[in-house]
Amino acid sequence: MTEERFSESDLAPSPADRRRAQRALVDRIGATVGALAAGLWIGGLVALGACAAPFVFELTPAPFSGQAMGAAFARFDHISLGCAVAALAAEVARTWATGPRSRRPAARVRRLIGIVMALGATYVALVATPTINELHRAGVRRNEGAEGLRMEALHKQAEAVGKAEVFLGIALLGLHVLTLSTRRPEDDDEDDDVAAPLPPGPFGAMNK
Repeated sequence: MTEERFSESDLAPSPADRRRAQRALVDRIGATVGALAAGLWIGGLVALGACAAPFVFELTPAPFSGQAMGAAFARFDHISLGCAVAALAAEVARTWATGPRSRRPAARVRRLIGIVMALGATYVALVATPTINELHRAGVRRNEGAEGLRMEALHKQAEAVGKAEVFLGIALLGLHVLTLSTRRPEDDDEDDDVAAPLPPGPFGAMNK
């Protein structure tokens, strides 16, 4: 009778194990990218909107204050759009990597927040900021005349979007961390439609 022995191939990870490891790695990378994008986004909004803007408008005479902040926000809009692209790409990667777990409520809320923030950044970058800067270049002042009232309305809209993005960004960052959980045994049954690997050696041969 031939004696069965363990071999190196018996101890090697199965194809299903390798797929799970690859997906887990993609999920971690996606969560890291999404959290970094949200953090950069939040930090820029707070730095410009809450720290720089009030003092620039207070200490710098018009129209130079508006022009200076308009240029700063136009520059930051490129950063926010980049963060939006990174955040959405992270969502796509994490949705693929987590499989059925991506249908859980927390993951769905996370994706929805990312989409809403991206829409807000797009509106500010493509509509609000360019229009405000055009009005500044035309010599319009806030609350002076019809165009001044229009500028004021755009400022308030951009400010409201920025405040909403700060709170949504904090939630997005937190959800990226909270949804990066360790796998549970039942997750293996959910994610893969493959049979469990047989034990190595003679026991696996007997169960075939």
